[in-house]
Amino acid sequence: MTDAPRLWDIIGRRRWGYLLSLLVIVPGVVALVWHAAQGRGALNWGVDFTGGDFFQLRVERPFTLDQVRAVVDRYAVGQSIIQRGGQEERDGLLFIRTRPMAAEAREGMLAALRAQFGRVTVLQHEQVSPKIGRELRNVAIVAVVLGLALQVLYISYRFRSVRYALTADAALLHDLLVVVGVFALTRKEVNSSFVAVLLTVVGYSINDTIVVFDRIRENLALRTREPFDRLVNRSLLEALVRSINTVLTTLLALGALYLFGGSTTRDFAFGLIVGILTGAYSSVFNASALLVDWHLWAERRAGRGRAALAAQGPAPEAAVSAAAPSAPGRRRSRRR
Repeated sequence: MTDAPRLWDIIGRRRWGYLLSLLVIVPGVVALVWHAAQGRGALNWGVDFTGGDFFQLRVERPFTLDQVRAVVDRYAVGQSIIQRGGQEERDGLLFIRTRPMAAEAREGMLAALRAQFGRVTVLQHEQVSPKIGRELRNVAIVAVVLGLALQVLYISYRFRSVRYALTADAALLHDLLVVVGVFALTRKEVNSSFVAVLLTVVGYSINDTIVVFDRIRENLALRTREPFDRLVNRSLLEALVRSINTVLTTLLALGALYLFGGSTTRDFAFGLIVGILTGAYSSVFNASALLVDWHLWAERRAGRGRAALAAQGPAPEAAVSAAAPSAPGRRRSRRR
């Protein structure tokens, strides 16, 4: 190895990576439990999952969100989500998400908005029942679990080892926990686009991990006598520049989407930014590190097995023939 990899001993400091992961994951898990215990729901489930009404309106007169909320709260049950749409205020676009509303309450809310803000045009109105929301949530969970299971099968087949698949999925679970935890902490709305965020994070994270694993496999094929942890560290450093460049270019595009994409895509871009960052981190500090720890644990276990066999001495048959006294019949034959 050259001097540079010795300076960048990532694998040698892998326990700091585990500690940092715990420091990021634990607050999110605590937030999930805390919000569930408070009866607010572990996540801020949106209309797509809980059911409700979604309005996209165009308002003629200038308005503030507080003015609109004062009107909406008179008719909608529970907390409603009210956002301004469009790039400029003069566009007059308004998004309102509410819990399920009766037809009378819906008409009353629109009439009150028209009375206060003039002409209000309904550009879009959707209703999602709670039953459909629960079905959508279950389908989303099944989709993520199925994706993880298929990845285990594919990676096991490609690398001819289940270690690569399970360590990659462990890193992937880390990424999903981070994204879900951040949404629990920030109470950002979890809607159908959140499922797209999770699936995108699954795809990106596993892709970044496979790049590193491929480099490890290539270096292993060189049949070097380098210790496995040093070989993995060297492979990480060889793939690190590519990972950094990929992450940075992806973040530039997502940053532009977050800043200029409008309110409807802001949470989606936010989730992707968090997922891409944690995916790049986990492929270096979790997946490869877990692979090394698993390898070292297997070597220690095999070493203990060999030591135990050595401590037991020769095989029972050999021990009997070597150490046991001569059979009485043989002694008698010598005397003769």
